[in-house]
Amino acid sequence: MKTTLTLLCLITFTSIVHGQDINDQKESYLGGSIQVYPAGVIPTINFEQSLNNKSSIIYRLGVNIIDRQDFSDENDDETGFGYGGSVGYRLHFPNGKNEFIAGINLDLWNTTIDWKDNLDSANPTSGTTDTFVVQPWLEAGYFLNFNDNSKLGFTAGLGQEINATTDGDDVGQGLIATLSIQYYFKI
Repeated sequence: MKTTLTLLCLITFTSIVHGQDINDQKESYLGGSIQVYPAGVIPTINFEQSLNNKSSIIYRLGVNIIDRQDFSDENDDETGFGYGGSVGYRLHFPNGKNEFIAGINLDLWNTTIDWKDNLDSANPTSGTTDTFVVQPWLEAGYFLNFNDNSKLGFTAGLGQEINATTDGDDVGQGLIATLSIQYYFKI
């Protein structure tokens, strides 16, 4: 079920954005990013394909390293790890040789969360929960184009972390705010 949902979301999103004007020159970039948020860090490998000179689609694969500490409304402490990726659509706004970007993304993460609860009591509890997370989010940022072959970007994101399926006790979800640094080179 999770795999089917993932493929359906990616195919639908990709089909929508590839319906853009196909007459413009297309450029491809490969790179990586480090995305941080109050409860973790997400390193990714990224592929960005321009659709025209004003828009692009981005694919990311990575890991989500989670340390919610006491941020969760469900438990006193949550840590975990997960694999996943995302697909996104970006608009590009030139600023000299650099550019502003704005985008929309859909992340999908398969995570395992170790949790502890009632830590201040005589009977603390703990357990492990597997979740499939759907995370739609918006991003905005600025890219420095060093030359025709590489660029460095700084972005901020805001979205919603939704535990679509949960195997085990409930764990945290909700609003997510991120900052990232990204580097790309033309391929």
